[in-house]
Amino acid sequence: FAFAYLLFMLLYMVIAIWGQQVMTGVLEEKGKRIVEVLVASVRPFDLLMGKLVGICCLGLTQIAIWFATLIALTAPGVVAAIAFLPAGMHLPTVTFTLAINFAIFFVLGFFVFATFYAVIGAAFNSVQEAQQVAAFVIFFLIAPLFLMFRIVNDPDSTLAVVSSLIPPFTPLLMMLRIALQPPPLWQLLLSYVLTISFIWGMIWIAARVYRTGILMYGKKPTIQEIWRWVRYA
Repeated sequence: FAFAYLLFMLLYMVIAIWGQQVMTGVLEEKGKRIVEVLVASVRPFDLLMGKLVGICCLGLTQIAIWFATLIALTAPGVVAAIAFLPAGMHLPTVTFTLAINFAIFFVLGFFVFATFYAVIGAAFNSVQEAQQVAAFVIFFLIAPLFLMFRIVNDPDSTLAVVSSLIPPFTPLLMMLRIALQPPPLWQLLLSYVLTISFIWGMIWIAARVYRTGILMYGKKPTIQEIWRWVRYA
């Protein structure tokens, strides 16, 4: 449980930190009018994808540094502890499959939330305005925290299966299930398909809002206006 909890919280923090970096970056470029120069050279969609992919790679680099540091600092202690473990007790191990799934779900989780934050950053004019709407996004990060302990008690329950297949919840909850007790392959593959489909739809929406919103200043847009950008951009 402690190992699964550690992975869950690590993934939660990294997604939250780097997802918000997208919103902050978009608002900074918009506020300093840098974006007006950029869109003269590249399409808004290319600018959006460049920002998402670049920050995602930065987050993966941070995770790699954390894991390398963790291994370097704990390896001597772990080796010493193994010799004194009581009979029948085993330390949790980070398998190659677990590490690969962790990296995949970070990428998926990042794109799920980064597209939300990109839409908010492009639509509004200041950090204060954006943070008011960003509270809606935080719900999708907080909800898995409330579901976590129910899932820990029974990783194969109906609640665990259904909630881990809901795309905004999938990166955190499916990773938790994998760390506790690997789910059936079909559930893992279905979670990939559903989350990637959700991300594709969010990128389409974000690109249309981004195309219009990054050049809009002054008036705070309403939800109806943002929806019109999505429909007609």
